[in-house]
Amino acid sequence: MIERRRRTVLSAALHVVSYAVAVGYCLLTLTEPHRALMLTGYGSGLVAGLVGCWAATRVTTKASGYRVSFTLLVLTLVIAALGAHWDGGVASPAALGFVTTAVFVASHTPQLRLMLALEVLTIGSYLAVAATGRPAPPGHVFVYLAGMLVLISVSAAQTRALARQRSQLRALASLDPLTGALNRRGLAEFATVAFRNGCRPGPSLLCLDLDDFKRVNDRLGHAAGDDLLRRVVAVTRDVLRAEDAIARIGGDEFVVVLTDADTASARTASARIEAAVRGFAGVSVGSATAPYDGDSLDQLLHTADQRLYLVKQQRRRAAGPLLTDGGARG
Repeated sequence: MIERRRRTVLSAALHVVSYAVAVGYCLLTLTEPHRALMLTGYGSGLVAGLVGCWAATRVTTKASGYRVSFTLLVLTLVIAALGAHWDGGVASPAALGFVTTAVFVASHTPQLRLMLALEVLTIGSYLAVAATGRPAPPGHVFVYLAGMLVLISVSAAQTRALARQRSQLRALASLDPLTGALNRRGLAEFATVAFRNGCRPGPSLLCLDLDDFKRVNDRLGHAAGDDLLRRVVAVTRDVLRAEDAIARIGGDEFVVVLTDADTASARTASARIEAAVRGFAGVSVGSATAPYDGDSLDQLLHTADQRLYLVKQQRRRAAGPLLTDGGARG
């Protein structure tokens, strides 16, 4: 949300700067025709840009951010077309407004289809001025269009590359590098979405802890332990629904988030996970379901972890004196 608001504010601020430059151009060429009309248009755009900056600071959704940016863009194209027409057509310096707008759209619109639609609108506005305004020198429109297309291509390629890199960085920041499961940060982000619509009942949480994992590391080495953790995540994902998630929050400790799952569904999922993992490792599971066991991630984690501990205690008592230190939790 903060990033979206920042980008919308930057978009509005760039419009303000562009209009300020246009007003400066008019003031430096006051003796030329239609300067009163151009100053009125650019001044109105400057005020609209300032209003856009104010509105951008109150953006709360992606849709509202798009509305602010799109309104400023359409207004800019209208004012740029009128300014260029009043200044003598596409051969005037005011026509540079189309170039800056085209580059801005390519640099701030990662979505390819939306970017292409806005660029068609920008280039179409330029061609409309070329067709209705004072004729330009031979080849002028061609060179202008070719230049805009080159700038658009370069800017769009860089923007999409940066968008991919940001997406990869966000994913890396939310994933456990060893297993590919969510890490604590990713778990918190996923839970935010899972709890967004309240508790109906659900979501449910499962805390998983491998039995005798320390013994695996001691006897077979850490490489074998790492491979075991990856296998646990892989088989758990196979039995979960697409809307559920697994996170690794400790050495051999995992949390499964079951969206829209009641207590019965949590028990079923727990049994399926235990059956899937039992072929190569022992696992203890504790569960908690909202709203009965809490209405937040922390509350459900606390309850599920307590129940996991009780499961381990029961297994220790059942094992009796045969239980070695390797059977301790972790």
